[in-house]
Amino acid sequence: MKDRLRGPAPNRRTVLAAGLGVALGAGPGVAAGESSQSPGRPSRGRFDRAAYARYIALMNAGDLRFVDYYADDVRFVMGIRGRADVRAFYQRQQPFVRERLDVLFFCADTHGAAAQVRSEIRCIRDCDDHGLFGRALRAGERQVIRGCLLYSLNAAGQITAVDGPPPEILEPWHSAG
Repeated sequence: MKDRLRGPAPNRRTVLAAGLGVALGAGPGVAAGESSQSPGRPSRGRFDRAAYARYIALMNAGDLRFVDYYADDVRFVMGIRGRADVRAFYQRQQPFVRERLDVLFFCADTHGAAAQVRSEIRCIRDCDDHGLFGRALRAGERQVIRGCLLYSLNAAGQITAVDGPPPEILEPWHSAG
């Protein structure tokens, strides 16, 4: 029997939504508006609370530069591999949803980071692509989840892996009214 508090098993979109507490920016250790050492590449730096806040702010703004926080060969939740594939996935879903991530908890050291995030995903345009969300969505639907994300970091402070347990579904997809 399904746990009534958790709802149905998460689909790819649900896991990615939590994973991308997962967001966007010029790169770890680079202040908003500054350029990184080379275009499109994060500078060497720490993936600390300030860098994570920039990452989340960019994701909330729908700015795909969040992938600059990832190593080229990042291992992303749900089997997505590589920075280019993460970008392609988000480009594919961007016309259909807007996501708002709130950080509930964050901690990091030089090897990794952990965060708990709450994510609200709103459908802004009908989407019949079952591969993105596990089912068709209609404009006005929304979902709220809470997830824990584990980030592995390389020496440059780039994310090499995003992992974590399945997110908790606080509100399954429904019309926002």
